[in-house]
Amino acid sequence: MELTKQKITCLMESSIDGRLDESRWSVLYDAKGEGDPDVYYQTKADINPEISILGKETVLKHHCDTPFLSDTFTRIKNPKPFLGIRSNAQMTAVFDSKGIIAYKNNEIWGTTLMVVLGEDLASEEYLDYLRAHEISYTFAGPDGHDIRKALQSMYSDFGIKNVLLCGGGILNGSFLKQGLIDELYLVLYPGIDGLSGVNSIFEYHGDKDELPTKGQSLELLSCKVVRAGVVLLHYRFHYY
Repeated sequence: MELTKQKITCLMESSIDGRLDESRWSVLYDAKGEGDPDVYYQTKADINPEISILGKETVLKHHCDTPFLSDTFTRIKNPKPFLGIRSNAQMTAVFDSKGIIAYKNNEIWGTTLMVVLGEDLASEEYLDYLRAHEISYTFAGPDGHDIRKALQSMYSDFGIKNVLLCGGGILNGSFLKQGLIDELYLVLYPGIDGLSGVNSIFEYHGDKDELPTKGQSLELLSCKVVRAGVVLLHYRFHYY
């Protein structure tokens, strides 16, 4: 399945050792020069995506940790996308293969929510819950890992062409392995985490001999020192 009509940009902010938990980063040397607006959010606004894609762990940590509970589990018989009420032009898609998060409504961070599910892992009860809250959903194959299928649905069913990938590292790693990223913006914070095992920008879970970036290379398009030592890097992916 070729996705020739969509552009997929990855935007991440990390310490210089590529770690994502900003609460662990060393103190900013030139704190007085940090200023506003925030470099990450300004870059996101400049990209102006139609949809931002997140993994469920990111949402559980930063937005909603309420679990979806049901006394029954009925396997989905006919998995078809659902278009809920779209009150905001921009959308946020959450990859949640099992359907474990219970949202209060169909908005998240001022955008319209979409949930991306696994056809064999989510339940009819969860679909009923999403429809009752006018939350859009689509599917990424039986196990929720068929990213190409989900992206194709976003294009054909929702008309989405400009896609922004915002992490976490595991979801980024899956996109990376499948060669789906066109450009990368990296906001590089002048601090260090330093601890082994802390979540990083790209974390593809595969065999130790796998090379997730095989056949790929990065072209540097721009490098800008924004303020307080924060650097904005912009790359284009090339595939061979």
